[in-house]
Amino acid sequence: MTNTAQVDKILLEVNDLEEKEKILFFHKVEELFNNFDDEQNNDIPIEAAFGLWKDRNITKETLREKAWNIYT
Repeated sequence: MTNTAQVDKILLEVNDLEEKEKILFFHKVEELFNNFDDEQNNDIPIEAAFGLWKDRNITKETLREKAWNIYT
């Protein structure tokens, strides 16, 4: 079964739920979403963003020099 078919099946089942059951379902989905978001953010350390440069002592002059070297 494809993903869209699974989603359609779930939506049909959700439509058959009572109001309180729908609310409970959506709270569970929200909880899953929040946990998924937290897991994704914890996998990548903030230091990874700074690993792009070998030299961490970056100045305006070194940035300008690298920028001009690209075009020469």
